[in-house]
Amino acid sequence: MTEAKTKRVAKATYDKGGLVNSAGFSNTERAILNIVLNNDQSYTLDEAKNQIKKFKGGI
Repeated sequence: MTEAKTKRVAKATYDKGGLVNSAGFSNTERAILNIVLNNDQSYTLDEAKNQIKKFKGGI
């Protein structure tokens, strides 16, 4: 048998400004990101989407 080799691929990260100004999010989602994200931290798109879901869950 041969062993399957797995590669770890680094996911792209973006700062708050990049995500808040992204056309990939609606105006409402960008407003939420502006509230919940930290200025000095980077996020993957999945992390940003999870933050939006988490925020909407509390409404």
